[in-house]
Amino acid sequence: MKKIKQSFVLMIAFCLAISGLLTAPQVQAAASDYVSVTKNVNPKSMTTLDEAEVTLDITGTPPVNVTVPNDVVLIIDKSGSMLPSYNNGEDKMTNAKEAAKGFVDLMDLSVHQVAVVDYSSSNVIGSLPFTTDKDTAKNYISGITANGGTATGDAISAATALLANHRPEAQPVIVLMTDGDASEPSNNPYGYALQKANEAKEAGIIFYTIALLKNSDNPDSSGPNILLKDMATTASHHHFVLGSTGLSEIYAAIVDEIGQASAYDVTVNDIVAPNFEIVPGSYDNNIPKPTVNGNTLTWHFNELKNSTLSFKYKIRPVSKTTAGTFPVSISSSVITYKDYAGAARSKAIPNLNVTVKLPAPEVTSVVEPVGSPVGGETVTINGNYFVSGATVFFGSTAAKNVVFVDEHQLTATAPKGAQGIVNVIVRNPDAQTASGQYQYKADPIVTSLTPNNGPLAGGTTVAVQGSYFMRGITVTVDGVPATVSAYTNDTYFKFVTPAGVDAGAVDVVLTNPDQTTVTVADGFTYNAPPKTDPEITTVSPNTSSVAGGVIVLVDGKNFKSGMKVVIGGVEAATTYVSNVRFKATVPAASAPGQVDVSILDADGNLYTLTNGFTYTAIVYPTPTVTSITPSSGLIAGGDIALIDGTNFVKDVSKVFIGGKEVTATFVNNTRLKVTIPAGDALGKVDVRVANDTYEVVVADGYEYVEPVIVNPTITSISPNSGLLTGGIVTLIDGTGYKSGATVTIDGISASTTYVSSTRLKVTVPAGNSIGLKDITVTNPDGGTVTQVGGYEYKIVTPTITSLSPNTANKAGGDIILVDGTNFDSGTTVTINGVNSTVAFVNNTRVKVTVPVSPITGDVPLVLTISSGQSVSTTFNYNSGPVYPAPTIKLISASSGSAAGGNIIYVDGTNFRNKPEVYFGTVKCTSVTYVSSTRVKFTVPAGVSGPVQVKVVNPDGQESNTVTYTYN
Repeated sequence: MKKIKQSFVLMIAFCLAISGLLTAPQVQAAASDYVSVTKNVNPKSMTTLDEAEVTLDITGTPPVNVTVPNDVVLIIDKSGSMLPSYNNGEDKMTNAKEAAKGFVDLMDLSVHQVAVVDYSSSNVIGSLPFTTDKDTAKNYISGITANGGTATGDAISAATALLANHRPEAQPVIVLMTDGDASEPSNNPYGYALQKANEAKEAGIIFYTIALLKNSDNPDSSGPNILLKDMATTASHHHFVLGSTGLSEIYAAIVDEIGQASAYDVTVNDIVAPNFEIVPGSYDNNIPKPTVNGNTLTWHFNELKNSTLSFKYKIRPVSKTTAGTFPVSISSSVITYKDYAGAARSKAIPNLNVTVKLPAPEVTSVVEPVGSPVGGETVTINGNYFVSGATVFFGSTAAKNVVFVDEHQLTATAPKGAQGIVNVIVRNPDAQTASGQYQYKADPIVTSLTPNNGPLAGGTTVAVQGSYFMRGITVTVDGVPATVSAYTNDTYFKFVTPAGVDAGAVDVVLTNPDQTTVTVADGFTYNAPPKTDPEITTVSPNTSSVAGGVIVLVDGKNFKSGMKVVIGGVEAATTYVSNVRFKATVPAASAPGQVDVSILDADGNLYTLTNGFTYTAIVYPTPTVTSITPSSGLIAGGDIALIDGTNFVKDVSKVFIGGKEVTATFVNNTRLKVTIPAGDALGKVDVRVANDTYEVVVADGYEYVEPVIVNPTITSISPNSGLLTGGIVTLIDGTGYKSGATVTIDGISASTTYVSSTRLKVTVPAGNSIGLKDITVTNPDGGTVTQVGGYEYKIVTPTITSLSPNTANKAGGDIILVDGTNFDSGTTVTINGVNSTVAFVNNTRVKVTVPVSPITGDVPLVLTISSGQSVSTTFNYNSGPVYPAPTIKLISASSGSAAGGNIIYVDGTNFRNKPEVYFGTVKCTSVTYVSSTRVKFTVPAGVSGPVQVKVVNPDGQESNTVTYTYN
């Protein structure tokens, strides 16, 4: 019933529109009669690839008070499907007959005639000839009974036969009502029914159709409904109801139209302009369906009522490369028809223009989508609908060397750009655009870090200069995140250093948001905390004579008991007063002038005040000489002589014999011991003793005489053996030794001291090889003696006297001191067979870095010198301090891709340097110790599902576990 009312309302709306009560904004053609035509196109602008729908609305307005006689044949379906048993108790047949009789009652039979054809199977077709007697017609209809099949085509033939002799002045009309599919003939019932309907329409018969559908039918897909629409003269000549209720309204509407028409024998010729072509099949839903020949659509129908017929079809541009504004149709598009009086008329179909533009370009890919900010890379842009002359922009900057390859490809040279992602915009000559993306990408470059050092506590603001810095750049210093305090531009920003772990140079890593990065190796130095070294500020008094002996106060800071004052390189007698003062006795100096004053600590380190003390010259007394013993000797010199007198000064008095300065040993202020130099000739020479500028000369005080050579003898050598390193003192006893005698051992000169004519004291030199070696004594006068095999060199064997300390942590890294004898610069040390790092201090001490040990307890320590000789002792490994186990309180991400690779943190307590992190049994390969409360690591690859994460300290202590889920 709802569908009936909708159809009825639509028909009323059409009538109102025709009457001018409803209006719509359309392009109107000029009208001088009862037919008007409008044309719409949607859209009015399209691309060469699009389609537009053309709507041709033809509206009829019947003349007032003009009724054309109609001879009407009612075709009534009486097939078995009209019975209640086929329709859930609904009596369609009774309803249909009552509605048909109502149709007859409404007809003006003084003008019109009515006939009836009732049908089921082809052999059960009845008819009532034309009559103007309503009762006769209604009585015939009342006698119709339902049974049999549905021979719709044969019923139409019967109706056409009745209309063959219609009144000449009357319009022939068929009104067909059926509820079911055409079922006869069995081979093609639909085609046969449609053929007979078309034959009737071609004969000039107006064809109305009414479909009685089931309540459950969909009118848009119902076979009977589609068939009956195709049969109708026009779409407005077709009606349907769901069920049979409402037929009376349909018939009443048709009666209102009987004899009222705007035009007859209507032909519509719409010719599409040559710039377009008709889209095949786009017109198939028109009623009637047009015939199409090339670009011409032709509709023909017998009658136009007081309604609007809408014909739709689609067009598309013929050329895919031509743009412009073009007419939809040509000017010869026309409607021809006859008016109610039979006069031939025509009406031009209005035209519209459609703007056709090229399709907007499309970018599907940018090949080589990443390049340097300096530009210059050749980029290939793939896509669709590119046009020769297209331009390319990277952001707002035009690209150079744009080459149109074809409609699917362009190449261009990337211009200079800022680091980051920009749109690559292709602009066709018609200003249509498309875009892709291009990334300017380059690792940041650092040219300076200012300052490049600061306190270990952090907080230093560092200015970074360089290039390719992006807003959002991050910085780590020694792996610890720093705070970026100010970003100025891509060449300058500032960051604040975090607290450091150890003093020294560390790496600075800059990472842009696009993950470009640079590492400045040793880019920042954490300064060690201020030292507490001792420092001298004043020395008072700060001057005295070179004789020394005065008491001075040395003031400063960080002094400790046990430290010594050193003046001019000589350790002074020192008294500790306080941590800011020492009292010292100034030692004597060899010459006047400024000297350094230093503090010497227990480790042998000196802390110096440069030129902190000044020695002044002293006035020396004039010396006297009373005797020279002996007063003569060989011309070769070398004899020892004693000079006695007065006013001799230690380290001042100098002696000259024959004008030659000799080595003078100060015995006391009345005696000097000298070694006589070689003379230039036999005879007497002067002896001069000088105290600075004060001197005494003894004329002819010494005489050079002829030598009497007597070879010395060797009676004993004690000791007569020693280590190959030499250095021991031995006494050579014998006879005939002279002052200046020399000694060689295995041909190597030995440091020799003349003691007396019967004894020489010799410092044994280092030997070339072990074994018995000859000792030769040679006097200055050439007298000599050799003791064959007189001295034996023995192999050097090291000894260990102490280890300090003698125990260390098995984790390694502790420093111990090994003291002993006979060490050399090639000394090596192993502890439990493992090589240690050794620093040679001197021949009695080496400094050793203890290696890692898998065990605790006593192990052997072996020291080997460069000769291969070794010595061993026992060293102890302990477990070291016991640290608390680590704990995990928070993990920065609890899930991630099974591919791994993301960087996350765990926060907690008691983390130790160089920890290990495990995901289940998988050990992370990239772990960074940030602090005792944070560890950073890279997630390893895994499999979907949860896994337990833990931290293990270097001492084996394990944390609790937290859950991480692989997606």
